[in-house]
Amino acid sequence: MQFSPKCFPNKQRTQPAALTNRGELIPCCWIDQGMARKDPVIQKMLKVSNISDYNSIEDILLTKEWKEFAKNLAEKNLNKVRPVCIYMCAKRTGKDRQKIEDIT
Repeated sequence: MQFSPKCFPNKQRTQPAALTNRGELIPCCWIDQGMARKDPVIQKMLKVSNISDYNSIEDILLTKEWKEFAKNLAEKNLNKVRPVCIYMCAKRTGKDRQKIEDIT
């Protein structure tokens, strides 16, 4: 299976970060689902993601939890990448492939 993180900050980025109605910064809107939010690693990220606790978004991105999340995505370490990320960011073909839009 090919895996290409859509939230990763590069020119291939197709999924922006999101802000929940709870004031939490999350890598993408797919993280804000029941099963994903129950993931222990995601829960740790959410604990350090409340924007009212920081002076800037960059401060959140520099936390240990966010840096570890980004490292696992960059290395495409499927043993450590969260299941929601693997499912939503798997490269698909045929009828199951995802539409990519380039908004400029």
